[in-house]
Amino acid sequence: MRTITNNYRDAQVLNLGSGAERGPYLVTQTGVAPSDQVPRTHMFVLRPDGHWVDFNAYACQGKPEAIDEIVFPTMTKVIETFGKLPGRPQVLNLPVDEGGLKTWIARQKSGDPLEAARAWAAEYKQRHRGGDTR
Repeated sequence: MRTITNNYRDAQVLNLGSGAERGPYLVTQTGVAPSDQVPRTHMFVLRPDGHWVDFNAYACQGKPEAIDEIVFPTMTKVIETFGKLPGRPQVLNLPVDEGGLKTWIARQKSGDPLEAARAWAAEYKQRHRGGDTR
């Protein structure tokens, strides 16, 4: 089990755009939180505020607006955030609703988490294009 880091080389930046369209971007890293008492591997996402969180804490919420907190509108914002990160990753331990997570997993038609994230991003773009600033 590998401990997550704040090194951009250890993270994966996913372009959730479709076709030639760029962004939004999701930054992920799979590993163990540095302060875990019982090491368990999670897929973490980097939020624009510089905190890492378990992706499942957002997926289980059952509302598309949850992605707004974990995506970056541009690559420039991703680079800026990595430039401000401290040496040790700051991990927020947010609750994961197991029932909500099971519901989210069941709704994923393809079974591919990246495709699910892209579908989620399409909803994000539509909300922000339409002037919805929630």
